[in-house]
Parts: sequence; C-alpha cells; structure tokens
Amino acid sequence: MKRPWLSYGMALVAAYVLKLSYSRAAAEDLSWILVPTARAVGWLRGETLTFLPGAGWVAPSGAYRIAPACAGVNFMILTLILSVLGFAHRRRSPGARLLWWWASLAGAYLATIAVNTLRIVAAVELYRLGPVAGMSAGQAHRLLGTVLYLGALGGLFLALDRLTDIGGIGGKAGRLSGGLLVAGAYVGLTLVVPLLTGHPGGRYAEHAVTVSLSTLLFVAIYCVLLKWRKRDGQADDPGGRGRAGDRRHDPVRS
Repeated sequence: MKRPWLSYGMALVAAYVLKLSYSRAAAEDLSWILVPTARAVGWLRGETLTFLPGAGWVAPSGAYRIAPACAGVNFMILTLILSVLGFAHRRRSPGARLLWWWASLAGAYLATIAVNTLRIVAAVELYRLGPVAGMSAGQAHRLLGTVLYLGALGGLFLALDRLTDIGGIGGKAGRLSGGLLVAGAYVGLTLVVPLLTGHPGGRYAEHAVTVSLSTLLFVAIYCVLLKWRKRDGQADDPGGRGRAGDRRHDPVRS
C-alpha cells in the first residue's frame, strides 16, 4: 500500500508550527482554544470564569485558573499526528487523504476541548481533596493528566481503527503498532522535545518518571485489551471462518 508521504509531512509541519506558536503564546494568543475550554469548564461547574489579561481564565472564587499551560495544545498535536500517521494511508485517493487531513485537524481541536475540559474539572476536584495516596496535589495533577491523555489517545486510535478498517486492512498488527505510536509520540513530545529545545522545566526528573511509568502501564494494558479482544473474536467465530468463509457458502444472488 502506497504511503501518503505528503499527508505525513503536512501533519509534522503543522505539529511543529503549533508547538512553536504555543511555546511563545500568551493567554490572549490562545483564546481560540482557551475560551471554549473555559466556557465548558464553567458550564460543568455551574460558574462563570473571568478572563484576567496575562494570566488566563479565573474562577469566581479565585481557587483555580486556566492558564496557557492548561490549553491542551500538546494533546491536540498528538491527536493530529495519531490520526494522520495512523490512518491517512487507508484513504485511497489524494482527495480523500486531503479531506481526512482536514477532518483530523478539526477532530483534534474538538477532542482537545472535550478531554482537556474533563481533565481540568477533575484536577480542580483533586486539589480540593488535598494529598492523595501520599502524593501532593501537584503530583496527583500531573499523574491525572498523563493517565487521562494516554487513555484518550489509545481510545481514539481504537475508535478510528474501527471506523476506517474497511475490508479488514487493519488487523492486530496495525492495532499493536498504533499503541506503540501513541506511546512513542507521547514520550517524544513530553520528554524528548523539552530536552532538545533546552527547556525541560524545573521538575523534569519527576515529570519524566511519571510519564515513563504511566506510558509503560498504558502499553501493558493496551496489549492485554488487544489480546482479550482477539480471544473474544475467536469465541464469536469458533470455526475461524469469519465472513469470508460464510460467503463461500452463500447462494449466488443477482
């Protein structure tokens, strides 16, 4: 199957531009994603957040704020990369691949707002609880974001695999490579890129441990789910014939 290298290249360029712009952006520059996120968070919590120039969106009580670091742009980049690198090759024509590219970008934007809203709402509740399982509020917040983002990316891949798997072109190998793509892309963007740019942050070591362990756990759970899915499929089709075997015994229809 011919690989859509142009689609891949466009996705990587878009990811680079988004990452570069995000690294230099203030709260005002990120209104395109912070505004809908703040409104969604406010709607779920039954309150109206107020914009504070240079800081972000602040809760009425001042207990939390949605700053540029909470915009979720990294998740949007990962979703776009996953959608294009993982599935653009299943589109046959250049026009279909271009349409898939733009749909991936729009879908990444909407998915980011939805997942990031849930993350922020859950993080606010975590801060209210205080230390959890011996972790500080900051550590629990970091772990929550990592686990939620990895889980959402894995679920997204499986959903897109089912949506685009026409004629059985996916298969177990494709789904397994998808899980590795999710893990590799997440580690690359959250751990490798900060090192390459020289901005790892003050708590990089702690962050790296959290991301590494969470990613290993994600890969393990993902592989178990694939194995369970395969076993469940064999139970539904014990003869191993599947649809192709059934069609051989169907009467010819005009």
